[in-house]
Amino acid sequence: MRKIILLTVILIVVAMLPVMISSCNSSSGENDMTETQPADVSPKPPENPIIHSISELNTEEYDLDSAAGNEGRASLAKDFRASYTLTPKDLGVGEAYYSRIKRIDDIDSYIMIFHHGLYGGSVYCSKSNDCIKWSKATTVFAQDVVNISGTPESLKYMTPDACVLSDGRIICVTAYRAEMTYYSKLEENGIAISFSEDNGKTWSAPKTVYKGLCWEPSVLEAENGEIYIYFTAIAPTIYLYGYGNHSAGVGLIRSKDGGNTWTPDVMSAPFLPQYVMRQYVYTNDAGIKIFNDGMPVARQLHNGVIALTVETNEREHYTFSISYNDDGYKEDLGLERSGPENRQTQLFDLAGPYLAQFDSGETVLTYHWAGTMRYRLGTADAKQFFDENIILTDVGMWGSVEVISSHSAVMTMGTDDWSIKVATVYLNHDIIAKKMTPSMTGNTEEWDDNTDAIFVSGSCQAQTSVRLAHDSNNIYVLCERLDDYITDKDGIEFYISDNEGGQYVLSATGDDFGVKHQEDSKSRKKDVDYKEEGFGYRITKCGTENDNEGTDGGIIYEFSIPKRLLNQENDEVFYRVVMFNKDSEYGPLRTDDSNPSAGPDNTDNWSRAFLR
Repeated sequence: MRKIILLTVILIVVAMLPVMISSCNSSSGENDMTETQPADVSPKPPENPIIHSISELNTEEYDLDSAAGNEGRASLAKDFRASYTLTPKDLGVGEAYYSRIKRIDDIDSYIMIFHHGLYGGSVYCSKSNDCIKWSKATTVFAQDVVNISGTPESLKYMTPDACVLSDGRIICVTAYRAEMTYYSKLEENGIAISFSEDNGKTWSAPKTVYKGLCWEPSVLEAENGEIYIYFTAIAPTIYLYGYGNHSAGVGLIRSKDGGNTWTPDVMSAPFLPQYVMRQYVYTNDAGIKIFNDGMPVARQLHNGVIALTVETNEREHYTFSISYNDDGYKEDLGLERSGPENRQTQLFDLAGPYLAQFDSGETVLTYHWAGTMRYRLGTADAKQFFDENIILTDVGMWGSVEVISSHSAVMTMGTDDWSIKVATVYLNHDIIAKKMTPSMTGNTEEWDDNTDAIFVSGSCQAQTSVRLAHDSNNIYVLCERLDDYITDKDGIEFYISDNEGGQYVLSATGDDFGVKHQEDSKSRKKDVDYKEEGFGYRITKCGTENDNEGTDGGIIYEFSIPKRLLNQENDEVFYRVVMFNKDSEYGPLRTDDSNPSAGPDNTDNWSRAFLR
């Protein structure tokens, strides 16, 4: 009888324990379930737990601009594993610079357009099926030798851009110039285009569409079917006032027939395109008004408005300006007016802007400054841009950004040693926490219908995808950590607001788990008896801790948080995730934060999950 009573007590105690620690590669450790374990789910942990990468998640489709009004909560996390440097040897060229990556939607592949050296020569194209491995480059525009007034000169192509058209063709646009006489022989410079009908394998012969000295063309196919080429137009003022008294402004030529013909048709002096954006900056000593706005890149936003980004140069001080158009550019500013009226001017310092937009609405503006590539997230209407962030260091100038999925983008910029750096980033914003009761056994496949996630990464190969769920009693958290080198210093901190000015902090490091509570931003964190309060957890390790000889899989962290501890008036929770990582016993401890600009105690800009 005593044995029966003892066995009953043991079973009751075991059932009341929070979820403990298990190992993928070992049968040791407890496999007990929380009280929320549903009867129809086996408590047995899977033999080979699956750790999903962030690229497999966020599969739900949402309406365009679904995040409008909440863009300030969004952030970008760099995928360290999908960020890399392409050397000239990788690309099969001598020098690579001025790169733009474009996604080909129909076949889910990518092209990269770039030019040779700092100021051009030939323009090249490389292809990729995964935006990581790239083919050897092929030539789109080949540097040539031309005869100008009896003297042979190099004709160089530079500052290219590309656009995948709605009919499946790809258009590549580039400036060209005569190397020695480009300021004195304006007609020997201009803009050329080339088309590919086989996704970048081959390209048509160059076709000149504008003559006159110019810089930095970019191309956009608008919703009205017209193709716009924007460029920094300086030839008209050089022709009128001479070099040194010239001004810049955004010139535009357009095609209404798929690129066959272009208007205005500018092939001779005075080299005047349609001016669509110019800003007066000062009057020089000769009494001539100097205008600026250059390096144009346009994006048609989901609301139909075309946002045109430029750098405004006022006596070598570069700042950001942006204009908005919704009438197909009916206005021509000419040479004497600033405009358009609907613009914002000199908002903050930058050079070389580039603009993209996620499906959910967040715009992303990239640029270079002080040897770094930087970005700012913005609103869906591109009227406001938020905090500045550095994404790449030790780079040069003239980068770009391209959205490649609903939650990811790729940024690229050249370096001083003629390599190209590429960074893949993931968008963190509001997610949906669906109603479900997971078994908390390391079985991540239970979450297959709940794919909304945020991403924690950036400084090291370890990366974590975070999902939330809920039932009537608990909030559930699944953290899937990919990590090639598991150590006992690796850990996760999960912060969740109690919606009363305080927060709970769940910490899992090595085999240890603990919970603290902070009443407000000024009070100290106090230990919580997590067993008594009803918190649950499981840590599933896929690999061998502190063993650098092999490659590990990673760690699965699962937490359950009692709803009764949180004040949830609006069926939403605010949270933040911090990942700690060491790749060896003596290596540095690295920290990555899901909300790096929010601060540890300010929940205003933490991530948010809606309980559905």
